[in-house]
Amino acid sequence: MGEIARIVGLGLALTVVMLFLRRQYPEIAFELSMAYVLVVFLLLLGPLGQLVDLFRELGRRAELSGYYLDVVLRAVAVAYLATFGAQLSKDAGEGSIAALIELAGKVLILVLAIPLFTALLETLLRLLPR
Repeated sequence: MGEIARIVGLGLALTVVMLFLRRQYPEIAFELSMAYVLVVFLLLLGPLGQLVDLFRELGRRAELSGYYLDVVLRAVAVAYLATFGAQLSKDAGEGSIAALIELAGKVLILVLAIPLFTALLETLLRLLPR
């Protein structure tokens, strides 16, 4: 609970500061925004590691292939990174770059999912009568 309070408190304080800085020093405002993203990411590394460990343990108990779970975790990571990158680009006034980052994230997630789609299709084909 303390981590979210720190993240929200720092985020709100930074938002107020950036309201004033953005008008006179837009380059500093962007750098502060990037620094905040880095700080939050570092704060979340521990909890993210716990989530990954939990999903791996649940997958092991359910006797799921670790490969498929890794694909899902990678897809989630790509989605988050693409969202962060796109938002930072939007904040810097680069909407076109943000759109390309979002597109790249979607394409990469689909590419990561190809083995899952293939396995699902093969399973369905085996179940269908011939």
